[in-house]
Order: sequence, then structure tokens, then C-alpha cells
Amino acid sequence: MPRPRLSAATDIASSISFSVADINQALPKTAQVYELVRRAIVSLDMPPGMAINEKKICEELQISRTPLREAILQLHAENLVDVRPNAGTFVAPIDLRYVLEGQLVRDALEMKVVRFAARRVDKQFLARLDLNMHQQRTLAQERDYDRFYEQDEAMHQLICEHGASQRIWRLVTGAKAQLDRVRRLQMPEPNHMTIVLAEHGAIVEGIRAGDEYGAAQAMKIHLDRVFLTIRHLMAERAELFAPEMGPLLEEFERFSA
Repeated sequence: MPRPRLSAATDIASSISFSVADINQALPKTAQVYELVRRAIVSLDMPPGMAINEKKICEELQISRTPLREAILQLHAENLVDVRPNAGTFVAPIDLRYVLEGQLVRDALEMKVVRFAARRVDKQFLARLDLNMHQQRTLAQERDYDRFYEQDEAMHQLICEHGASQRIWRLVTGAKAQLDRVRRLQMPEPNHMTIVLAEHGAIVEGIRAGDEYGAAQAMKIHLDRVFLTIRHLMAERAELFAPEMGPLLEEFERFSA
């Protein structure tokens, strides 16, 4: 697959460094390294096309090569990195095929679990959702994109785990790795966080009312807006995407209508 053209901003972003303080040396390291590198890829601190310097990362985190290589295998399975024999490991381009597969999984699972969550609503669950929404509103006012994204994820996780289980959330998370990069790219866009807050609020109110169909409809509107996001980003940030994916996007949009 041809590599996407990288912008000048990529060279700046590729200076990311990790710290030994990011790792708890007393705990298993592979999962921690995986989370660190995945977060950096999703946030585009490690942008598409960037070479992953394994020696540098190991030195910065003061770990052996084994946990990093195991983490890279997991990231490769999620199509977030390309491993090229005799060339190295690179952050993969945003491949629309995998983005849309992640959207398909979210549509299938989150649409179902939000209905279950509305059926099982209780005071403790609502209190956690209300706290999360308060944190989202605060972070939106502060324009803290990174932490807002984290709370966005936390809300979906709360709903998924209350409606179903942690295992279902892990399935969703593993499937939407490429989709998460698209979602994170959209965060700085004007009014984006305001729109997300309104959509999240509608989902929570449906759950609060015990209206499983209303909650599911609000979730559908929220999830489907990613198609507008993809079209916008493919026009504005084409260098980050694998090429020639327009027809596939149109097919998925028709399928999801």
C-alpha cells in the first residue's frame, strides 16, 4: 500500500518522548507500554508514517525489548503499526477500511448495550454518568481536548459495562483503534465538543428516562456523525489517510442509513 504524504507537522510531532515515570516498574510492563504507545498513536503525537525507534523508547522507559515488542504485536493486530522486515516499524496510515470496520462494531454493540443500560438504570449508575457529564462540560469550557476525549471514552465505557460487561467494552475498544484516530483528529474543530456534549446529553437523558429506544436513537445519531467527520478530514488532512477510499465510504454510508 502506498505511504501517505506527511506534512511538516509530522516532523515536529515525531519528537515525542516517553519517561520512566510513565511506567510502574513493579507491575507487568507489556500492557502499560501498549497503552502508552497506543495513546500516542491515537492522539497523533506519533503520526502516520513515523518510524518507531524501539531502542529509544526502551531507554526512555528503562525496559527491555520484550514488553515493547509484545506491545507492538498487539498494535500490529489492531492495524495501528506496520512492521516491515529489514526496514523497521512505522505508525500505519489511517486506513478507511479499518475505520469503517470499527464503526460497524460500535454500531452493532453500542446500539444494543445502551438499550440494556436504559433497562437496568439505577441511582448509582446515573450518578456516575452525571459526574462524567459534568467533567465533560468543564473540560469543553477549558478546551482541554485530550482530557475531554478521555471522558468521552469513559462515558461510552460506563454505558457499555453497565449495559453488558467489561469484556464487551474490550471488544469494542480493540475493534475501533483506527476509528479512534479519526475521532481524536476532530476534537479541535470549531463547535465539535459542543455538538458532542449535546449528543451525549441526549443519550444520558434517554437512559435516565428508562427509554431504551430513545437512548438507542440518540446513540445512533451520535455514532453516525462520524461519516461527516471522515469526509471533512479526508478533504482537509488527506496526507494522513491511505488513498482511494471514497467509494468504500459511500457504500458504508448507504448501508448505515
